[in-house]
Amino acid sequence: MQPGCPCGSEEFEAAVAFSLGTGGSVRWVTVGLRCIKDGFCGVYADWKIDYEPTDHLLTMV
Repeated sequence: MQPGCPCGSEEFEAAVAFSLGTGGSVRWVTVGLRCIKDGFCGVYADWKIDYEPTDHLLTMV
């Protein structure tokens, strides 16, 4: 299933964000999309990370 914007467009810019814990390890990974046509933004996926070490997650993006 492809994500679609309410305007009907299916072209997006993507961004990945990381929430870090006090020790610097990744606690959450969030993926957001921004519609190229009208600028509508949304969070399309997020994952809670409950293991360590997490350094590989930062280098994968």
